[in-house]
Amino acid sequence: MVASNFSLPLTLAAIISVWVAADAAHHHHTASAPSPSSSSSSSSVDCSSLILNMADCLSFVSSGSEVSKPEGTCCSGLKTVLKTDAECLCEAYKSSASLGVTLNVTKAMTLPALCKVSAPTTNCASKGHV
Repeated sequence: MVASNFSLPLTLAAIISVWVAADAAHHHHTASAPSPSSSSSSSSVDCSSLILNMADCLSFVSSGSEVSKPEGTCCSGLKTVLKTDAECLCEAYKSSASLGVTLNVTKAMTLPALCKVSAPTTNCASKGHV
């Protein structure tokens, strides 16, 4: 139980990292951002777009942040990500190491409790995402 509680918040931190990277990439590569092949991916979700729902979480989980609780739509964004495709948390974690965003993992691990979210058990390590 402790491992599953640790895996999810850690991936939440990664989601926020991916959001920052996705946002930067979107502004840098605007010509190639959307893909019209969404009809072939009925079971897959565009995680980078989904993660944008958690944009307000960044101020809370960024390293050095003095924000004491999630702000704005952070919690509703987290709920949206978990409801739509919790696997995006693992994808974000997989990508986070190369993004150059420093996160306070300890604070990120508190997001589910602070947001009163019942997060599914997700073990990203078993899926090759760590």
